Amino acid sequence: MWQTFRHYHYLNGSLGAGVHCYVAMYQFKPVGFIAVAHVRMRSHYYRVSRLVVLPDYQGIGIGKRLLNFIAELYTSQTKLPFYLVTSNPQLVRGDLGNWVIKRVGHGSHGRGDTRINKGLVKSNSRGRLTVSLKYVP
Repeated sequence: MWQTFRHYHYLNGSLGAGVHCYVAMYQFKPVGFIAVAHVRMRSHYYRVSRLVVLPDYQGIGIGKRLLNFIAELYTSQTKLPFYLVTSNPQLVRGDLGNWVIKRVGHGSHGRGDTRINKGLVKSNSRGRLTVSLKYVP
């Protein structure tokens, strides 16, 4: 299903291994897509890997509703934190409800020359102002 949406997202490459994907439908047509990754580092949490709404359906709240629905689902079922990092002005300035800002700034290239950091360099948000948001049920 990602193939339908990938051309409308700035990170149009492959999705990470193990992400869970969901689609918003309108009249039997896919109009929105969200991919969620489970991060297992020092702390465990979930984060949005991709959120895409097709251009003809943008600006009417589909992305926000999909995002809130998935965030509520994951936090209620897993009891783990749920995050979103975005530079999308609609999400940064829009009323998302139960989301709180955790960080505002520019991304970095990470620490060291690790395999993970090498893969992130091309998709890095260093040139854009981003906001990290946490869902608080």
